[in-house]
Amino acid sequence: MKDLAIVRYPRGGSAKAVKSALNLYFRSRARAACVLALSIVIWLIPRVGIASEALDQKFDGVVVPCQWVQVVPQVNGVVSRILFEPGQHVSKGDVLFEMEADDFALDVRMAQSELDEARARLTMAEDVAARQAQLLSQNATIKQLARQTQIEVEIARAIVAHKEVALAKAQLALSRTRVAAPLSGTIGQPLVAPGAWAIQGMKLVEIAQLDPMKVYFYVPYVERQRALDKAGTFDADALFEKFTLSLELPTERTYARSSTPLPHGEDIEQSTDVTTEWAVFPNPYNVLIPGLKVHVISHLGGPDTLDSRPVEAIRRC
Repeated sequence: MKDLAIVRYPRGGSAKAVKSALNLYFRSRARAACVLALSIVIWLIPRVGIASEALDQKFDGVVVPCQWVQVVPQVNGVVSRILFEPGQHVSKGDVLFEMEADDFALDVRMAQSELDEARARLTMAEDVAARQAQLLSQNATIKQLARQTQIEVEIARAIVAHKEVALAKAQLALSRTRVAAPLSGTIGQPLVAPGAWAIQGMKLVEIAQLDPMKVYFYVPYVERQRALDKAGTFDADALFEKFTLSLELPTERTYARSSTPLPHGEDIEQSTDVTTEWAVFPNPYNVLIPGLKVHVISHLGGPDTLDSRPVEAIRRC
């Protein structure tokens, strides 16, 4: 309404003159609007082109457990019981195997009796030393004898300390007849049966952490450099943060969870110039299993879309 205030009827003019003036005004306004719209379109064209610049690459990959351990006994003995089922989820500290413990229990009893004897001898030595110290204060004994009894007390104390260590070792060996899980995860098939003789370091079973899972995949160095050039950076760590990774399963279905590459996780095979990259994927429903061959699809989006792409990933095991 403010712009319309500048339009005035000419003195003594007719309605036709007024209409002509208004037409001229509105044509100028429409021309200005067209210029503005054209400017906006011209400004948007390069931005749409940049946002559409993306790079999708596909690589061969293999699924492996995030962590896995071999459960081994720390004492020699006969396996008496197996307390799990293959494929079961176990928690850290759960008892998996029991070994016959009679000999170890006898060792504990013997060590305890030897410690009790050593403590009794220490008490006797302390009593003798106390009497000699009293007699020495009354000049009723020689100083050398009093000193000797005090040395015997020190020897008795050392023997007690030695027997305490022996008892602790016997108790530790007894406790190790119950073989516990060193971490939480899914347990495999036992490699021994009840009644088998097991020795220290012998593999009894394996436990694998299956959620999350790691995937390693092979990337030719030229493709890695291509992605760096596309992103316009020389910083590989910065490049990894701009990637979104998805998995194509052997059924050609896309896995529901996504991830990003782990930084500093690559090494190169000199004969082929192929790097090995790593990523961690959530696996709450055990869709991914160790040894599964997959295709890793990496997506490098345009600058306007990189920060807004949702990534459902666990970066560390």
